[in-house]
Amino acid sequence: MILNQKPKLIRTLLVDDEANACKNLKNLIQKHWNHQIEVSAIALNTKEAERLINDIQPDAIFLDIEMRGENAFQFLERIKPFSFEIIFVTAYDEYALRALKLSAVDYILKPISTEELDFAIQKLVEKLSLSKITKELIAENTYNTLGVQYLQNSSPDRIVLKSQSTVQVILFKDIYYIEAKRSYSCFHFSGSHEQSSILTSKPIADYIELLPSNLFYRIHKSYIVNCNYIKKLSQEDDQHTAILKDGTNLPLSRRRYIALQEFLQRYNIEY
Repeated sequence: MILNQKPKLIRTLLVDDEANACKNLKNLIQKHWNHQIEVSAIALNTKEAERLINDIQPDAIFLDIEMRGENAFQFLERIKPFSFEIIFVTAYDEYALRALKLSAVDYILKPISTEELDFAIQKLVEKLSLSKITKELIAENTYNTLGVQYLQNSSPDRIVLKSQSTVQVILFKDIYYIEAKRSYSCFHFSGSHEQSSILTSKPIADYIELLPSNLFYRIHKSYIVNCNYIKKLSQEDDQHTAILKDGTNLPLSRRRYIALQEFLQRYNIEY
């Protein structure tokens, strides 16, 4: 029996043609997230990165975009298919939409702030964790509502939510937004239901990949919103807000403001 087994760290590769940029990012990760992230290697060009990817099989790479010889998009196109997750780290903001289309975990602008890096790392942890959960769900042949839909390669249109006192099946289209309440999640949904909300015992991170990625967007570390219910986005001074059609005002992370606009345009969601 193995006691007190440490959780497996996420193997990462840092790729940037600026050695100081790699060093600074490595120091940040080791200072604040060494309990979650292992910096397995550093590459100063894409040729070296390709070799290291084959050697260490990273779970994720932090990837600069503009590099000498070959940029990140050319590199990824050349080595695809690949199984690692990507967090782009760049001094340029014009690549955000292209990064989204590549299903990147996140897009961080230099100079890197600890707040933005924390947001990206938590998204990475969530994505890898939920990917594992989904694989286990299929492997175990779990015949619940969502399990059957995954096994049939169909697109689920609802989710099963369980609170202390009730179990409800809620259509995705009826969900307004999900709010994090510490290690719990509160789902708010339309008035066609007997209740307007339900508190579940799972953290918000457990739901992000169970929700349709073309409809729901994490606008803040504590909020996921159904974009069909967004009425407008507000920016006043340093405050950013998503205003829903029922009048609810939700905080919108400053760094997610432009990305959310691009997400809405990408999926032709009117607001």
